[in-house]
Formats: sequence, C-alpha cells, structure tokens
Amino acid sequence: MQMGQKPVPGYYGFRIYFLSTILYFFLVIPFLMFLAFQRVPAIAEKANLAGGDGRAGAQLRMVAPDSGMFYSQEAIDSMIRESVPAEALAGEAQEDSVKNETGAGFRPHVTVGNEEHQETTIRFFEEKGPFEIYFRLLFYLLIISFLAGLFFNLPFKRYLRLKRREKKIPGKLRAYCRKYLFFTPVVNSVIITLPNLVIVVFSLVYIIIGQRFPGDLERDLFIQFFYITLVATLLEFLFVYFWQRHRIHIKYIEHFFTETELREKVFRRKRGMIRNRLMMASGMTTFLPLLVVLVYLILSLTSIKDLDMDVFTREQAKILIGPMGTFMNPDQEILAADKFSMLFYVNAVDSIIMIVGIATGIMASLIYLMLFIKWTNQDITGPVKELLTNIRNTREGEPGQYAIVRTNDEIGELAEGYNQMTRKMKDYLEDISRMNRELEQKVKERTREVVMQKEEIEAQKEEIEAQLDLATMQRDTISQQKDLILDSIQYAERIQSALLPPTTYLSDILKDHFILFRPRDIVSGDYYWTTLRGDRLMIAVADCTGHGVPGAFLSMLGITYMNEIVNRNESIRANQILDELRDFVISSLHQTGSRGEARDGIEIALCIIHTGTHMMEYAGANRPVYLVREGATREAGSSGRDHSLIQIRGDRMPIGIYEQEVVPFTSQEIRLQENDSLYLFSDGYVDQLGGPDRKTFRSKRFREFLLEIREHPMEVQKKLLSERLEQWQGNVEQIDDILVMGIRI
Repeated sequence: MQMGQKPVPGYYGFRIYFLSTILYFFLVIPFLMFLAFQRVPAIAEKANLAGGDGRAGAQLRMVAPDSGMFYSQEAIDSMIRESVPAEALAGEAQEDSVKNETGAGFRPHVTVGNEEHQETTIRFFEEKGPFEIYFRLLFYLLIISFLAGLFFNLPFKRYLRLKRREKKIPGKLRAYCRKYLFFTPVVNSVIITLPNLVIVVFSLVYIIIGQRFPGDLERDLFIQFFYITLVATLLEFLFVYFWQRHRIHIKYIEHFFTETELREKVFRRKRGMIRNRLMMASGMTTFLPLLVVLVYLILSLTSIKDLDMDVFTREQAKILIGPMGTFMNPDQEILAADKFSMLFYVNAVDSIIMIVGIATGIMASLIYLMLFIKWTNQDITGPVKELLTNIRNTREGEPGQYAIVRTNDEIGELAEGYNQMTRKMKDYLEDISRMNRELEQKVKERTREVVMQKEEIEAQKEEIEAQLDLATMQRDTISQQKDLILDSIQYAERIQSALLPPTTYLSDILKDHFILFRPRDIVSGDYYWTTLRGDRLMIAVADCTGHGVPGAFLSMLGITYMNEIVNRNESIRANQILDELRDFVISSLHQTGSRGEARDGIEIALCIIHTGTHMMEYAGANRPVYLVREGATREAGSSGRDHSLIQIRGDRMPIGIYEQEVVPFTSQEIRLQENDSLYLFSDGYVDQLGGPDRKTFRSKRFREFLLEIREHPMEVQKKLLSERLEQWQGNVEQIDDILVMGIRI
C-alpha cells in the first residue's frame, strides 16, 4: 500500500481539549441548575417567607453584582407565593440589586420586604463559598491544562505541518514524536482531566471539613454536585482517550513511521482484544443514557413525609393515589397521613424540570455514544478494508502488496501475519526466478561450448548432471517454502477459530446440540455464529464464496459485521440483520454489479429463538433450515413413522451483489415444540462426491438420514453423520467446506 498517496492530516490538540471541556460542562451545568431549582422552597423557608410573621411580600431573584441586572423567574415566584400564607403576601415584593464587593460571579438572593422596606438576604453562594471557589479554581486550572496541552502537543503539530509542506524535519523532532506518539492518548486525557481531579479532591476535603458551608442546604447541594462531577470527569477522560487513540491508529501512524516499519507492530504495550473494545462500546450505549434518566428521576422524587401533614382529606388522597382513590371508604373524609408515608410523588414543577434535564442529558449522551460507536467501527472496519484490498490486489497478480499494522489487536496481528506471508512468498519467487535465470544462462553457455568443441561433450555431460543436482536442490527449496506458507495459513486458522463462539459458551446456551465442522483446507469459508441477548437466542450457519484463505477472510468479515449489527440493536429482527449484513458486505467489497466483477457473497441461515415463548424467527439467503417434529406433515418419500421433516426455505438471493434487483429479505415465524430438532448446514455435506458412481450425496438422501437418526442424542447424531460422510466419500477428496449444526429444543 502506497502511504504517500494519502494527504497529511492536521493534528487535533486544541479541538479535542475544547470539545471535551464543552461536553463536560454540558453534562454538569444542567445538573447544577436542576439541583438549585429544586431547592427554591427550602431557600424561601430559610428566608422565613412561610413564617407568617406579617411581612408583606417575597420574591426570589438572581442578582448579578457586577452588572446590577435582575433575572426574575415567574415560575419560581409562583411556587414561593403558593408556599406562603395569604397574610404574608398582603404587602408588595421589593426587588433590589445587590452588588458583590469582590466582584465575583452571580449569586441568587432571597429578599423579604416589610412595611418599613427592610430586607433579609440569604446568599445561596456564600461569599468565598464552595461554589465560587470551585468554579474560580476550575477556571484557573483549565487555563493551565490548556497551556500544558499546547506545550506537549506542539511538537506533533509542528511535525505534521512540516511534512504537509514537504519541508525537512529535524532529527530531534522526529525522534521525540516517534517516542511519545503512542503515549498521547493517556497524557492528553490526564492533562485535560487533571483540573477536574484536583477539583474533586478539593470538593472531598471541603465536604469532610464542612465548616465553611452556610448551612445543611448548601452542603447537600454541594455533595450531590460532587457525585455528578465524578461521572462527568470519567466520561471526559474516556472521550479524550478514545478520540486521540482513534486519530493515531487511523490518521497519524503512517506519517510518523516508514512503510517498512509498519509491516510489523510498532506498539510498545501488549496486544489488545477486539472483544474488550466492543464490550466497552456496548456498555457505553446502555449505561450512559440509563444513568442520566435514573439520576434525574431519583432527584425528582419527593417523599410524602416531606409534606409534614398528620391527616389528608379525601380529595387530597385522591390527588396522591390517582384512580385508586375510588376504592377508598366513601364515608371516611379524613385519612391518616401515616398510610401514605412510604409513597413518593413527582410534583408538576419537578416533572417539567426532570423532562428538560433528561432531554439535555440524553443530548450530551448521544454525542458521546455516536462518537464512541463511530471510532470503534472505524478502528475495526478500516484496517479490515485495507487488508481486503491488498488481498484482492494480490489475487489479481500484483505482488508485494503490504498492509499497514494499525492496531494492536487481532486485526493487527492478522495484518502482520499477512505481511510476513507476502514477504516470504515474494522472496521465494525472486529466488526461484533468479535461480532459473542462472540455470538458463549456464545451459546456453554449455550448449555453445558443445557445438564449438565436440571433445568437451563429456565435460558438458558432467555439467548437466551438476545442473540436475541444482534442480533437485531447488525442488527441495520449494518444498521448504511450501511448509513455511502452510505454517502461515495455520496461524491464520488460529485467528479465525478465535472469532468463532467457544465450545464452553455454546454448551452454556445450547444444552443438546452438535457442530460438525470440517474445513476443506486449513481455514474455512464456512462459519457458525451464536449469541444470547436477553431471551433471544440467535443462531446462524453461513457459507462464504470460495474456501481456504479468501473464504476465511470473508467469513471473518461476516462475523465482525453480525456482532456489530446486534450490538447496535439487540431487538433487531432476523431479516433486518440480513439486510444490514448485505449492505455492509457490498460496501466493504466495493461491489457495483458491473460486468466481469467478482460475485463474492455469503449464503446464510439465521434463526432467532425466543426462549420464553419458543417462537422462532427465520431468515435465509439461499440456505434452508430442516425441522424434525413428531406428528408434522411428512417429507415426501420419507420413511419416518412418528416423526417428520419440515423444510423451511429462505430467500433465493445471497448476501452480496447479484444480477437481479435488490429486495429486502423476508422473515418467517414458526412456533417450536418440545423435542423439536433444528438442522442448519452449508452445502458442503450434500454436494460431496462419492458412492459407487462418484455422485453428490444430495439433499434428499441427507433428509432421509436425519429422519433415521432423529431419536439419538445430538452428540450421537454427529458421530453417525460423520461416519456416513466418510463411508460415502471413500477415497474421493473433500471438495468443499462442511458445516452442520443440530439443536434440540
């Protein structure tokens, strides 16, 4: 792959810092506003607005000491007026702008006016209080962290700028960037979150000391705000880390290292795993939105005990418990409050605030989720597409195609193995060509000498014998080269096996089952796939175009995309999985349907079994499913007495491009019964040549044999199927990959 053809990207430093900080405040500020708004009645009570002491009026306001501007909120005024007795509202509410002597920040005030225009002011943010210190200190630390980030990232930015302008790069700058490039995700994450960590420690110390809080109200608010900042700090760290890591693997790595270096791993740490990355992405897509909704919901709940009432009227009780109030005793007008003490409710104002807060939090969560999913998808599909392109070019006769080892996981290990195999094959071909040229030249020289000097015929004979010895040596060399190539393919088989569901995992979710899996070559174009999502058991058997190494690469692509589809939508239907898988395959293989283009694709049978209802969804692409059931309509020509075989056919089109118009796949629903047996299989078993006339085994003979062995346990059925295949095959070689999966309900 020619890396020089790709444009040199710009280095993201300030952009990542700025956006991560914005998202941090986008999560924290709505929570703070929500908590502050909830405590308006408590502030009013602290100001003795509900004391009934004859004061004439009240109003809560936000005062900007530096500007002298009032920020009144009618909704808050209404709440306070409803909480104050009528005699306390006889006067007029007086508003006054209070200017802070230190000139720092906004402070909410509660002002109470009486006949003599006296006022009592409660400062929600006490002067030099925790919130003012918190945000002031955070502001200064953020400036320092931005400057530290600029100092750390400036060499990388300068390096790419010089490379983009095709100028000479100093040796020290190159050495620095190559040494610290893979540390930038962690270092940048620490730099941008270090101010938050310092603030967290400050908050914890402030909470433990607790002497500078004006009261319990401010302390409770600050403690809840402290928990929110912990979650937001963790998200900010992950956001910066994954973004910077994605940029390094996909955008930067080929511009800091040479093409020769990138044929092998240049990472300093141990190999990672795709599974861990997918698990983290799946966890983020479920945990973060649920956490936002749960926090706002819990904060919006109000206990009945907080009303501080001994009894309820019949109308008040109906308001609290809703339609269930119709079951109350009609003669009982007064109800004891202790009957409702265990209940919670959400008042009208809190419900509006809760909805607005949830919407704001989910918006921020969606930004995180979309970016995390995008980076995870590109980190997996990008290197796979590059590897497939190199394989396609090699197959079309372009030797010396090398892939960039971008990631430190299974895909990177696969790319490294491919590069080693390509290098060895190229060296072997060059050695053979060189030796053939040398041999040809020597034969010409010896022939010319024989023509010129007949007396040297004997000497020429000895020379020819020497050449025969050389040819024998070449044959031995080629045999050794073949062994090395087989070693590389066997290593690829280990990688493919790692992507298939482990035997222990299948034993946990499929109690009575078997898998008969016989690749024709070392690696296989057939694969099986199983996963359990809630009460939905998903099972698939697929047959990719070709076999050996090309089929194995396509099968690994299919497994990766099916996992990605299910992780994005666990409730997706069977036909929708095939539709999205087809779109992925066509896009990844760059299929356009033009004449002469390769028709690579996948044939698959996919079943989704609802374990609670035994309802099965089935969708297939050129592959059927056999269902053996007691008392069903018998298959024509079958010899079963009590059991029959039902053939469930799929759609007659593959996963990939083909000559007809692309239409959506269809889904069939079948209710399963106890002791039903399902059989999913590729075409390798029924297409195997053998028998006395060297014919294919055929589907009809396969169905009849399944009915014969139906009552045996699944493991015994596997053994019988294997023995029957060997008996039929005889001395004929295996012509295709063979995969049969049996499941008993």
